[in-house]
Amino acid sequence: MTAEELYALIELPVPVAERYRQMDSAGETVMDGELRGRLLCRERWGEAVKEMQRRLGDDPDSLLALREELHIALDTWEGYRKAGISLDIFRETMRFATRYLNDQLKAVGRYGFTAPWWFPRQLAMEEFRLGSLEFELATEDEGRFVSVHIPSDASLRPADVDESFARARAFIAAYFPGWTDAVWSCDSWMMAPVLNRLLPGDSNILAFQRRFTLRSLNLATNGAISWVFPGRREPSPDLQEDTSLQRRMKAFVLSGGVVGWGRGEIMNE
Repeated sequence: MTAEELYALIELPVPVAERYRQMDSAGETVMDGELRGRLLCRERWGEAVKEMQRRLGDDPDSLLALREELHIALDTWEGYRKAGISLDIFRETMRFATRYLNDQLKAVGRYGFTAPWWFPRQLAMEEFRLGSLEFELATEDEGRFVSVHIPSDASLRPADVDESFARARAFIAAYFPGWTDAVWSCDSWMMAPVLNRLLPGDSNILAFQRRFTLRSLNLATNGAISWVFPGRREPSPDLQEDTSLQRRMKAFVLSGGVVGWGRGEIMNE
């Protein structure tokens, strides 16, 4: 697979893809084998991203960083092929980049990629999009676990979540059997108990939350704001009110309420 083919496969926005093509023609890169290796190692990818950004210099929207990471994705595809993982899963997983660019355009009016620190998970074949959800094969001091992530375009309809969970269980059993019996966890504002006061009982978010047992809750953050009100980070009277959740959460945080951030767990069945 070539870079040009990858840009088309993941439907990279045309202005971004055109800029990358021009740079590709000139052979521009700050990446070498040593830095590439660090970026694909969980214990070192944080420092590697910082070094990549240092080498790139002025890159306020991290579009240059994204281009470097997409070139690494070409090697990731070879890893997929050797493992027998389908092109469809590769495409949907790597479309993380496209989705992020489009989300930034909608939120702030320009393309940007402020998550070069996150993309190594997908590049290192440790996170996969399987249906509506993403599943990260991670390790902590307590051992292996599967971290369930909720993309911005995820459908949380119970049937879609069931389908995504079933696909993940089959995928893990086939390609990463060491995680078959691992606990599944979800760190998200969607795990916050206060949502029971802000959403109707038949809410898909609440149905998703009920699948998990709450293990921890951080009430020192209103990080939910940036997810429910794209492009915003703090309570403000001008927060949008396009949905019932936005209206209720806006009133809640403006009155001093804190949504919090929870971690739920579920045993893999």
